[in-house]
Amino acid sequence: MSSDDPILVKRYPNRRYYASNTSKYVSLREIEEIVQGGHDVEIRDSQTGDDLTRAVLTQIIMERHPEKMAMFPTDLLHFVLRSNDVMSSFLRDYFRQSSTYLDYLQRRGAATTEFLNPMQWVKTWLDGSSPTPTDDAASTRTADSAALSRRVEQLEERLKQLESSE
Repeated sequence: MSSDDPILVKRYPNRRYYASNTSKYVSLREIEEIVQGGHDVEIRDSQTGDDLTRAVLTQIIMERHPEKMAMFPTDLLHFVLRSNDVMSSFLRDYFRQSSTYLDYLQRRGAATTEFLNPMQWVKTWLDGSSPTPTDDAASTRTADSAALSRRVEQLEERLKQLESSE
């Protein structure tokens, strides 16, 4: 098993969890400690093989860290419950992309001042650029910005011409 592979935990009918990496039964608290230690877990039902990871991690958050539920505004929870298949798919993709970006920030040291502004996170994410651009990337963005400014000026001039001809 490589260090990137999730730790397999099986849940038995008696609601006990068995961690394959230690060959021991573990509690929800110990599963939480595994995750906090930087490891991913994959929790499977021992009889059906169903993936229970999402449900168990949610249970840990709800029981042991209810204050973290405040991350999800009530309006968002209502929205999720009301969403149809298309919107659910959109939200799933959005959260996956967001979690990928947040993981990137965490690995790159989000404590730097450029990451303290959440709007900077969003701008960087939307730009699809690195938070610490290379000189080439910065000059490309500057050139793109200048070209866009020229185009806006041209459009504004054209609009003035159209307005004056009416």
